[in-house]
Amino acid sequence: MLGCGDEAEKDNEFDARLRAAWNALDIVTPLYNKVRNWLTRKPYSTEKIKLNFENAQLLAGWDQNKEPDCTSVLLRKDGMYYLAIMDKKANHAFDCDCLPSDGTCFEKIYYKQMALPMGFGAFVRKCFKTAQQYGWECPKDCLNKDGKIIIKDDEADKVLPQLIDCYKDFLDKYEKDGFKYSNYNFKFKQSVEYEKLSHFLAEIPSQGYMLYFSLVSEEFIYKLVDEGKLYLFQIWNKDFSEHSKGMPNLHTIYWKMLFDERNLTDVVYKLNGQAEVFYRKKSLDLNKSLDLNKTTTHKAHAPITNKNTQNTKKGSVFDYDIIKNRRYTVDKFQFHVPITLNFKATGRNYINEHTQEAIRNNGIEYIIGIDRGERHLLYLSLIDLKGNIVKQMTLNEIVNEYNGRTYATNYKDLLATREGERTDARRNWQKVENIKEIKEGYLSQVVHIISKMMVDYKAIVVLEDLNTGFMRSRQKIERQVYEKFEKMLIDKLNCYVDKQKDADETGGALHPFQLTNKFESFRKLGKQSGWLFYIPAWNTSKIDPVTGFVNMLDTRYKNADKARCFFSKFDSIRYNADKDWFEFAMDYSKFTDKAKDTHTWWTLCSYGTRIKTFRNPAKNNLWDNEEVVLTDEFKKVFAAAGIDVHENLKEAICALTDKKYLEPLMRLMTLLVQMRNSATNSETDYLLSPVADESGMFYDSREGKETLPKDADANGAYNIARKGLWTIRRIQATNSGERVNLVLSNREWLQFAQQKPYLND
Repeated sequence: MLGCGDEAEKDNEFDARLRAAWNALDIVTPLYNKVRNWLTRKPYSTEKIKLNFENAQLLAGWDQNKEPDCTSVLLRKDGMYYLAIMDKKANHAFDCDCLPSDGTCFEKIYYKQMALPMGFGAFVRKCFKTAQQYGWECPKDCLNKDGKIIIKDDEADKVLPQLIDCYKDFLDKYEKDGFKYSNYNFKFKQSVEYEKLSHFLAEIPSQGYMLYFSLVSEEFIYKLVDEGKLYLFQIWNKDFSEHSKGMPNLHTIYWKMLFDERNLTDVVYKLNGQAEVFYRKKSLDLNKSLDLNKTTTHKAHAPITNKNTQNTKKGSVFDYDIIKNRRYTVDKFQFHVPITLNFKATGRNYINEHTQEAIRNNGIEYIIGIDRGERHLLYLSLIDLKGNIVKQMTLNEIVNEYNGRTYATNYKDLLATREGERTDARRNWQKVENIKEIKEGYLSQVVHIISKMMVDYKAIVVLEDLNTGFMRSRQKIERQVYEKFEKMLIDKLNCYVDKQKDADETGGALHPFQLTNKFESFRKLGKQSGWLFYIPAWNTSKIDPVTGFVNMLDTRYKNADKARCFFSKFDSIRYNADKDWFEFAMDYSKFTDKAKDTHTWWTLCSYGTRIKTFRNPAKNNLWDNEEVVLTDEFKKVFAAAGIDVHENLKEAICALTDKKYLEPLMRLMTLLVQMRNSATNSETDYLLSPVADESGMFYDSREGKETLPKDADANGAYNIARKGLWTIRRIQATNSGERVNLVLSNREWLQFAQQKPYLND
């Protein structure tokens, strides 16, 4: 990157020379980009055009009265759905009162919705005289002061039950365009049960929607098609195929539920207007050898090697040809139609408050912490409300079961392999394989796993705050992909449907869970979105999960005086001959103010080994690693300095003046407080605490205890979950109706992690 030119500590002379060279070479960049884009372009075209069939209002709405204007209707037959578009000159083809229904028939879908752009109250006032023609009369008690029109909401308190009865009578008698409003089958509470007129009026639009079916002769439909008066399209996706395998996707479920009788009785899914039809011309012709070379064809009965190396089934054989990008070898019509989920929702954002009430009433039983790790794409830790680990797992590998077989895919390895292939392709000007689909497929499966776990365990999810938690640079998932993961999770939890459950079950299509607020932007997320909580990422992975110790020492060597000053602040430095380690007893308050009001007395021990990372001149100055036995290295430095480890070590160290002894000691102190130990280009990655717990044991992730984090990334996820536990305790300590302060300071986090108040329950 060239930079913006105003960087701090910039070498102006070098910058001037660099920019001159850059500008001279930059004239080649546009040409290079054009050549590269041409050589690596996709073999097919995704361009499409919108069709309107000479009608600007095409598919703008589905209401029966709008059919001549929008020239479109929906049909159903034998579980299949069809879109029928009328020619503009034959837009009244379905206007007759009694369509032929003899012989084999389609079901024509009739759609009715109350169109009340001004609100129901204003609509009634506008239609006051018209409604009287249908036999409706407004009692005098419900008239305004002038005695000419029905009273408004702010005047309704004295005659509220009578006024609501008057509105109900209006709905029972009013007609519009020949359609009786009583056909909507409104179901209201008793009028005396409403506290305000607005509460009653708010219920009307959600009930003023209906779909019903009427038989239409197949012969009649096909006759219109043959005469050029109707264009008939079958609505299709892979789930409608007789060869479809597995569970249908959610879009198919939503579409079918639109016309399900159970949904029409109590509407959850509503069909909307403003649909669109697109046409995409084929861009690959299999009859042309040139185009055939641009796609991959697997001939029938020819074995295909499985790309997933973990799959026990190493290959497959099919009875038909498989053509990559086959959808671009034929002309395609695309149908885009919007629907509304949870149609009767009021749109009020009370999910945060409801979640907090559930927490106060013990409706939340577990916490899921998600960490964006260094050795793992994502890591998950599930804990109970006492901080005990119930489950910890890497999300590098996704395991699925189908037809009694288990399929595992290691997405970390798959993404790494694809990244390498893409890099080589760029260098050799070859076609760059797409990686976006792999990432989206991975994130989709991760979101499914987390969502299902939330529902099964009644668990909230805790994530790092995007605004403060991304100062680290070694994570395997970059910021943009993690943001996409978070948005996908929020969107999924907006309306979570378990496809394996019946529609009538809790969590099924007709009773989905809404566990998050609607996503607007990351800036507006705050600290909570329903069952999702956001915590600062400070010291989640490099903290002792047992004692809560965190390194706050500055162990950099600057000069001899500062090094001696550093060691002089320790209360004692001694060699424990029985344990064969060195002990550095200290009070944090002598070193820093950051530990104020937290546990400050610690004894650091040179227990175990550490991994030293350094530039190796013997390997072209590349990064290298070395395992260091701390106690042995301390002994070597002391021996070289002529210090007896059994004497007063603090005085002996403070008496040193030579850099060649003090600097190695400071480097060893850096390793001593180094919690995380990772070897470059190796699977070695462990946490080791320099502080012993009450039983004299040091936390070492290599021991693999199920009750403690297994590795550094597991520790990060565990402590993210524990910060979620702090959040739960804060909510429980705040009275209902009061604003909860969910800001967790570094000091509060250390107090919580070190004192473990949750273990006192």
